This record gives sequence, C-alpha cells and structure tokens, in this order.
Amino acid sequence: MTMTVADFFANQLAKAGVVRVYGLPGGENVEILDAIRHRAIDFILVKNESSACFMAATEARLTGVIGVALTTLGPGAANAYAGLAHAYLDRAPVLLITAANDPEVIGKHSHQVIDLSAVFKPVCKLSAELTVNNAAGTIRRALALAKAERPGPAHISIHNRIAAQAIAAGSPVQAPQHESLVDATDINLARNLLADKAKPVIIVGLGLAPSRPYQQIRHLAESLGAPVIDTPKSKGALSSDHPLFACTIGLTRDDPVYQLLDEADSIVAIGFDVVELVKPWEYAKPLIWIGEWPNHDPQIACELELVGNVAEILDEIGSTEANAAPDWGAARVRRFRAELAGRPLPTPAEGRILPQTFLESLRDNSPDDIILTTDVGSHKIFAALEWAARVPNRYFVSNGLSAMGFGLSSAIAAAEISGEPVVCVTGDAGLAMALGELGLLAERQLPVLIALMNDAALDLIRSAQVRRGRPVFGTVFANPDYEYIARAYGNGYHKVTSREECDAAIRAGLASKSPMIIDVMIDPIGYPTTAR
Repeated sequence: MTMTVADFFANQLAKAGVVRVYGLPGGENVEILDAIRHRAIDFILVKNESSACFMAATEARLTGVIGVALTTLGPGAANAYAGLAHAYLDRAPVLLITAANDPEVIGKHSHQVIDLSAVFKPVCKLSAELTVNNAAGTIRRALALAKAERPGPAHISIHNRIAAQAIAAGSPVQAPQHESLVDATDINLARNLLADKAKPVIIVGLGLAPSRPYQQIRHLAESLGAPVIDTPKSKGALSSDHPLFACTIGLTRDDPVYQLLDEADSIVAIGFDVVELVKPWEYAKPLIWIGEWPNHDPQIACELELVGNVAEILDEIGSTEANAAPDWGAARVRRFRAELAGRPLPTPAEGRILPQTFLESLRDNSPDDIILTTDVGSHKIFAALEWAARVPNRYFVSNGLSAMGFGLSSAIAAAEISGEPVVCVTGDAGLAMALGELGLLAERQLPVLIALMNDAALDLIRSAQVRRGRPVFGTVFANPDYEYIARAYGNGYHKVTSREECDAAIRAGLASKSPMIIDVMIDPIGYPTTAR
C-alpha cells in the first residue's frame, strides 16, 4: 500500500496514541498539517514555539504518550530550542516536527537556512531530515527512540514537496527492547545490603514516570523504616502526609533535607537522576541504584545497580526488613519536620503577603489531587520545597533545564488533557515570557488559575546581588496592570494582599472552572533564597 509521506507520518502518530499536536506552523508545514487534520488529531496553535515543546512534555508525562510539537523552519525551529532542551534535560519523550528548506535549492540561496540536524543533535536522541527513501524508517525510529530507556526528544524536519510524495510504507521498525539487567542474585544482594542497615534513606526522582511504582515505594519505605526524600519532579510519590516523608531535595546547595542524607548509613535511589540537583552528588556511602535506565551521565558511586522495570524490581525486593535504629524512620522525620516548622517567619511589608501565606491558602483551599505547575525563579525553589504534594504525578516544573516560561504553557496542556482545574504558580518575569498564551485560555476556556507572584523583579538574581554586596542592577522592572491584561483576554482577575483575600480568590477561581489571574502582591522576604 502506498500513501504520501505526510499521510504516513500522521498515521504513525495516531498509532502511537497521539491525539493532539501543539505548534506554530509556517507555509512549509501545510502538507503535514493537513494530514494531521485528516486523522482528526487536534492542533493547538500557540504563540511561541518553545511553549509548544513545554506543552508536549507535559502531555507526555500526564498521558504516557509521546508529546508532539510542530514549527516552521529557520526562526520557528530556532525559537523552539529552549523547549526542546527542556525535554532533553527533564527526560521527556517529545517529537519536534519542523519544516525544512527545499533540498533542491540548498547551496543556491541562504534565506532562513540553518542546519537543523546540527542544531538539534546535542539535545536529541535523533535529529534527521526526511526524504522519500528514508521517511518510513526514520519516523518509526524517532517515535521508538523517544520513549526507549531514558526518555528524551527526537527531531524530524520535512519539506512540503517531500511530504506530498508517495512512499511505500516499508517494514515496521522494532522498538528497542527494554532489557532487564536484574536476576535473583541481584535481588538477594539488595536484600542483604539493606538487612543490617540502621539508618537507610530512600531518595526518588524523575525516573519514576515510566512504571509509576508509588505503592511499591511506600511498601519498601515502611518495611525498612526509611525516610523518603523526593526531588521536584517526583513530588507526591509518597504523600507529604505520610509519617516517613521527609522533604524535597535539589533546589539549593543547602536544602534542609541534606541533613538526613548526612546522617544516613545507606541510600536506596529509585528513579533518581542527578540532573535535578544544583549541588553535585558527593555521597560515598552504600547506595543501591534502581532505575529504568543505567546509572550514567554522570555515573554516581553505588554498591549495586538494578536496571529494569522499577515497579517489578521493587516487588521482588518486597518486604525487606532492616535493623532500623529506634530513633530513625518516622521518629527522625517527626523531629526534622518540627525543626523546620519552628523556624520564625519575617514580617511582610504593608500591602504585601509572604509566599508562605499564599501557599498555605492554596493548600487549604484546593483538593488533594490538584495539578500544580510552577515557573522558574525564587517561587519555584520555595514551592518545590514547601508544597505539600499528596498525590503523585500532579506537580510539574522545569527542573533539569529550569526554563522560564514553562509554568503557564505546562498548565495549559495539563488543563487541556485533564479537563480539571489547574493552578500555575509563576513569577511576573516568567509570565511575561509566555504572555501571549493567555489567549489560549480564553479560546479554549481552560480552567487555569494563574497565581502571579508579583514583585517586579528577578528576585533570585537580585538576592544574589545583595548577598554578594553588589548594587541591585538589571534585575528590577516595571509591571503592567495585570487586571487590564486579564480582562483584555476575557479572563478573570483578583488582586490579593492578605490571607482572607487569598482564600476567597482561590475558592472563586477553582469553583468557576474558567481562566483567572490572581495577582499576589508578594513580599519576597519570605523566600528561602532572599537575603534578609
């Protein structure tokens, strides 16, 4: 059977479970765009190409299906780079489809010509331009590679003239097999390594997404009497209400929970990826690595490496019982939490509130399973450390790359996919980078509540200047009147300066199930990174 390259491509996307594509097309995308339309795949038109990649990454994590973004050639493709780099460092299976220059005129002109394969190769598992001869195999290979072992992005470029030509579908490409490197000897060794440990700790990371072994993590923690530390992208793997949940790690070089790692005599690292840490990993104590992909990039010291389906490996380890010290486990976590809770808070300026006040209000007035996305800045560090995540896979952040502009785009995709209210916590600088996407909220009537941390500054950088005794320079700016912006897009708006106003605005926003901006007049003095 023969069909056009574009039709074949759209068919392969549908077979992979793709139901929507995010993007900003150009004239050279017409054929592939029409093929997507014929397959009844939804197309969500964004205002910025990196937004499309951020949305595709959120799609992949929420659904388990590869996320797809589409852009034109030249400037459109270049503008997608931050989003694709996010997918690379945050381990998201994303396929970026870009237009391509006509290969017959390459060398004869240079308008909008850049070598896209060379540009994207450093952050992609595959970056290739389609021809009639290589199309079938390349498309299948890209879709398979994006989800194989450690997930990551792939990039394909295609010109309209190629997309419109007929090809033979060819033979299916076998997806790379996820080979388990674990046997009974390894399982017994893991049990023996843990059996005599008095102070074990479990640390979980972004690699939980493929098998989602949340019940197994809880069972192992309870069997070992081990405190559980999560990273931002694994928040909720163990509920924050569980007596063995300690805290989140990876935001600063002196996160409070490093204290527990220093005290531990062994570490079980499950789905752990040091790409989430700003502090280099330097622990030499016995560590068991359990992951869907090998321990590399960089390799960290471990006694035992168990690679395969994480849920199945944890089922095999089962009810391993360690000889936990009586003052460890839940008792140590209880003391640790009490120490954190006992730290005094500063007094906010008149007409301002602390970020702690807002986050407490959000937690008290939202359901346990609320989806929360955050942008990047002081608020990201604070929210990742302090947000009480009670349900897994409901907290979204750009952490490996830490790209500003992610928060709103991710919230849009999450609301589109789930149909549920989503809260986006963003700084004013991060929102400015994605301001055009506010139009999507109105167009699709998505139930996104934007909590805008309004302090008219790049607070994280401003704080670094203050700590180093430098003048504040190049880190403050003038904000627009966000009420006018919200109303212009047809979105709701509330300005809040107190706990009572926060409570009322959050309840109203979530109940309305419609787009709303809550303009939170924040005093950054409450952030853990702000010099006091």
